Amino acid sequence: MRTKLLLLLACIPFFVMWAKPPVSQAPGEVVIESFQNQAAFYESWKIKKWDGTVQLSFLKNGAMPFVQLTCDNSSWAFLHKLDVDLGQTPVLTWSWKADAMPPGGDGRADKTDDEVAQMYVFFPGTGVFGGVNKRLVGYTWETVPDAGTFYASPKNENTKVFVLRNAKDGLGVWKQESRDVAADFQKAFGVPAPKPDVICFQIDSSDIHCKAQSCFADIRFRGR
Repeated sequence: MRTKLLLLLACIPFFVMWAKPPVSQAPGEVVIESFQNQAAFYESWKIKKWDGTVQLSFLKNGAMPFVQLTCDNSSWAFLHKLDVDLGQTPVLTWSWKADAMPPGGDGRADKTDDEVAQMYVFFPGTGVFGGVNKRLVGYTWETVPDAGTFYASPKNENTKVFVLRNAKDGLGVWKQESRDVAADFQKAFGVPAPKPDVICFQIDSSDIHCKAQSCFADIRFRGR
């Protein structure tokens, strides 16, 4: 997965100009995606596919809209331009659940680098306009690594990963996350966080060659 993520970085400069930024919905809050409108979703998010077929379903859990990602020996991601001020709204919140996990999935090794659910925030790197060696903070729901594990990608040292969930959290259970992205960037890179420019959610099962399924809902930034 991380090799594919490296290839993804090449499309970021064009993508950032193409995609629509989120709109603040309330003071101290920026709603990135509510998944209420399928047409609006495809206008705002860019699909990046590496392997297999994109299978995305728009569903509801009671009154809560969400998307279900079904991944059969495939790998793909959805990217959205960000326009958030981490000084005002540093906390990223979202809900997700795992329905089918890659057996033995572990992002710390190349051959098992599949995760049922992933969220990444992209930050400028080096070079002109920060377009080279972008820095990524990732949050993953993995199979093997314990929650609380922190590691750098084996293929890209500028991708730092916080494992939030693993197989012990069970299947079919919604979990809500709340992460201070500014603080996580500081921990990961040792410097204050610059303004992020892209957010991405992803599923991957192409290294282990299996099926995976996960769901995402209600992605937003808010104050502490």
